[in-house]
Amino acid sequence: MDAIPAHRIKCIEDADMPGPFPPRLTRTVDLYGPDGMARIRSAGVVVVGLGGVGAHAAVALARSGIGRLHLVDDDVITTSSLNRHPVAGPADLGRSKAEVLATFIAATCPETDATLAVARVTAASLPTLLPEAGREVHGVVIDAIDGVVEKIALIVHAAGQGRQVVCSAGAAGKVDPGLIRTGTLGQTRVCPLARKVRHGVRQAGLDAGAIAAVWSEEDPRPPIDAPPGTHLPDEPGVTRRQASNMMLPGMVGYALAALAVWVVANP
Repeated sequence: MDAIPAHRIKCIEDADMPGPFPPRLTRTVDLYGPDGMARIRSAGVVVVGLGGVGAHAAVALARSGIGRLHLVDDDVITTSSLNRHPVAGPADLGRSKAEVLATFIAATCPETDATLAVARVTAASLPTLLPEAGREVHGVVIDAIDGVVEKIALIVHAAGQGRQVVCSAGAAGKVDPGLIRTGTLGQTRVCPLARKVRHGVRQAGLDAGAIAAVWSEEDPRPPIDAPPGTHLPDEPGVTRRQASNMMLPGMVGYALAALAVWVVANP
């Protein structure tokens, strides 16, 4: 996806707040216009993968007034989640990531209908998690999962249904915000995860140039080995750790949300 043309972003000066929109969205209406905001309010987005990237994307979408969010992840909040999660705290340890986000969105953005599925994405589970009929309810899918096989399956399945897919490449092990890029999966470079997904999507017969993407062109730092006895108590099976911070995953998540909102506001 090309950069958003500046001349197409409308700033409505001194506009009265349209009645149908929650007052908290006044400045969002100023940016996208009443017609764009109406499309945002009527749109639905599925966010798959609610780690450091997907959690930020989900919060940004709700704050932006997206009408419906469906949150999908099978994982729980652990101690190592807390350095990059936008809303989870120590009291949330052990809770489902999807539940934590859905609860937060219900409390802070009640005009957004947030539903959830605590489930793992696989080729076998996708027809249930993203049924064909759901396209009319959630027309955009944000892919923020880590596994290569799962990412390819998700992209192929969702794009095959005619849903707009916005794909995240790797955000762990990176520190330079100036190297984050937006465009299409076909334009990605440097990122090892993006390279594998791009290849898999093409092998499946899809045009990688038709899939919106966010990636970083920074060489990632390698995972850190975690010898026995050095893992966190609530992560006993972890043997390799991905270095990460709050900032880069958050920036990638916000970029994903920005692309998704632009897609629905400007069909």
